[in-house]
Amino acid sequence: MKIFSYILLSIGIIILSCNSQETIEETSDSGFIQITKAQFESEKMLLGKPEYSMFADIISFTGVVIPDINGLAQISLPLPGLINKINYKPGQSVTKGAVLFEVSGNDFLDMQKDFAESFASLTRLESDFTRTQELHKDNIATQKDLILAQTSYYAEKAKYNALRMKLQAIGLNVSKIENGDFYSSYLIVSPINGFVAQIDASIGQYMDPQQKIAEVIDIHSLQLRLDVFENNIQKIKIGQTVDFYLNGNKANVYNAKIFSVGKTINQESKSVQCFAQITKSEDLNLVNNQFVEGSIYASSDTALSVPETAILQSGEEQYILLLEKQENELYFFSKSKLDKGRTNNKRFEIKQLLLEKQILLDGAYNIQIE
Repeated sequence: MKIFSYILLSIGIIILSCNSQETIEETSDSGFIQITKAQFESEKMLLGKPEYSMFADIISFTGVVIPDINGLAQISLPLPGLINKINYKPGQSVTKGAVLFEVSGNDFLDMQKDFAESFASLTRLESDFTRTQELHKDNIATQKDLILAQTSYYAEKAKYNALRMKLQAIGLNVSKIENGDFYSSYLIVSPINGFVAQIDASIGQYMDPQQKIAEVIDIHSLQLRLDVFENNIQKIKIGQTVDFYLNGNKANVYNAKIFSVGKTINQESKSVQCFAQITKSEDLNLVNNQFVEGSIYASSDTALSVPETAILQSGEEQYILLLEKQENELYFFSKSKLDKGRTNNKRFEIKQLLLEKQILLDGAYNIQIE
């Protein structure tokens, strides 16, 4: 008997379980979908009305993190030379004016020698020009003598000034060189604050001016370069909000704002480059040339919407259920074909005006409609 009782009890539990998950189907006689109060409560159904939600015209993009034009320094030598010393490694932070390299070479020594010689010649030619001017006033020197002295002086002065500016540009004290006291090497400094992204030289290597020896990036200047397809470019405006994520990680979304819209279409990708300023970029662990994806909110407005849990699928059509009446612990619903618009944050825009009746907002996943 005990075994028989256990069997009956098990069968009862199974029947109850099946009844609680019973599929609710549209009734054929009334045209309404009937749901009992017990089914309504067990499925945790929810009634409500459409609400106004914010919807935006969202444009997807891919892009990269790059520094702005003043945040990237590609460093080379002002004249050919040998790398004597390297003070920083890739990844280290530097400040503006920090010494990156020490450089020497024959070209550097020859420039100092030429400058010292030019200074000496200029001193002599200036004296000759002054004396010739005085002689010309006294009708002793001819006009030809005056012109010759003048052109020789001005030519040497131009050479002297050019060499002086070159030597000053690499941080040398030209007064010291004028006296014949030469430097054995000169220093290459960082023109910006940032971190060393690349070192393309080694100690003892001979480098030409056209060769890049280092790259410094200011991480506080990092921004987004976005690739937007040409069919969407007319929707992009300065000031629009950008949501983006890194390395495919959609769990962490960051913000930026469009500040520049490109005017040239890349013929290979059929896209236009736009640029966005990252919000609080100093708080993010961003890396130069890092790949990003995201969305641009081109425009926004409010519209009536329902949650995705309110939508029922029947073939190619979508429906929502309207509460028609409630009597004898029964809910009577009619189905209404959904004229669906945009989607945002798991809410669907509905274009028809449905404010007079309540809608089944949740718990409809077991309802079958035809």
